Amino acid sequence: QAGHRRIGFINLDAGIPAAVGRREGYLHALRERHIDADAALEVVGHATADGGFSAAENLLDLPLPPTAIFCANDRMAMGAYDAIKERGLRIPEDVAVIGFDNQELIASYLRPKLTTVALPFEQMGAMGVDLLARITAGESTVTNTVTVDCPLLERSSV
Repeated sequence: QAGHRRIGFINLDAGIPAAVGRREGYLHALRERHIDADAALEVVGHATADGGFSAAENLLDLPLPPTAIFCANDRMAMGAYDAIKERGLRIPEDVAVIGFDNQELIASYLRPKLTTVALPFEQMGAMGVDLLARITAGESTVTNTVTVDCPLLERSSV
């Protein structure tokens, strides 16, 4: 919605289940805006700040680097911030950044504050406890995949 057309994606390692859904969300958002996916803009960052730093460097080294980066977790976004700032670029003026998880110790304290997709930890925990209570009570627990809404928390990084 901010007008970016070259949006990089730093994903989690392939073995992490959330990597699949977050990539699907990234590709879905591109399609909604009629933006062609570019494989060069998708990198794996490992789920750490160092991984995000290295992955962001790879994106920023492209001949036509992205103007925005979506990171599959807030730790990687923290590393991306460092890579962007080390090049003398500004967030969000030169490169916008969005994270995922809403890890309060990261998202609220980065400068500028990180726009991120929130995982509803409390709701997820309550659902888990409910499922365990049903199993303990001997109830049928045949369930399909359960999805929960993950709202975008707009801060200052876009």
